Amino acid sequence: MPKNSNEKLWRFLGHEKWISVRVNSRSKIFMIRDLKVVLQKFGLVEKFKQGPFGQYLDLKQPLIVYGHLIHNLLKREIIHPNGQRSDEMWFGLGKSKAHFGQEEFCLCSGLKMGQLPEGFADNNEVEEDSMLRRIFKGKRPTVEVLYAMLKRMSSEESEDVYKMLNIYMVSQFFGMDDGRTTSISGWLFSLVENEDEFKKFPWGSYIFSFTLFF
Repeated sequence: MPKNSNEKLWRFLGHEKWISVRVNSRSKIFMIRDLKVVLQKFGLVEKFKQGPFGQYLDLKQPLIVYGHLIHNLLKREIIHPNGQRSDEMWFGLGKSKAHFGQEEFCLCSGLKMGQLPEGFADNNEVEEDSMLRRIFKGKRPTVEVLYAMLKRMSSEESEDVYKMLNIYMVSQFFGMDDGRTTSISGWLFSLVENEDEFKKFPWGSYIFSFTLFF
């Protein structure tokens, strides 16, 4: 909470700036069940748990998102009298003030936060023996095509399955790509080829930036 908490200095966001559309969830919670089936089939459960998204295998289902509650919380947004960072929000709840920013997102998501590598999204280069070139003939697939290919993979291709599942998590579970019409971002295929770099990538900071956008 800021040092200056004088109630008169804070102001509520004007109703003309309230979000008028329905608040929904872009994450596909149900896909965790399907993910577990594939991981078990290829013996990849423990390996996936050691990766950046392993904690999500423990999500209890069904997980209900209360859009109406979130919508009304957004209507209680207040503005810091001395200005505030672009990556944080404050809410007035009775006589209390609630804060949401990177720290809260990190605690909720369990994802790594940090400085995003400069120009990471421009790195679309992949080697000749990369998964993208071998399986998809160098053409970036949509999420739907990726998932369809997953179901056709054999037990001898577990390494590629692991890479595809990580890309599937970023693109589908976190809702980073439109699986029906948009090809998956090229830099993901480049990054996933290096397992250590993929683990070290600050996924929390990357996904949090989309949270701000939406």
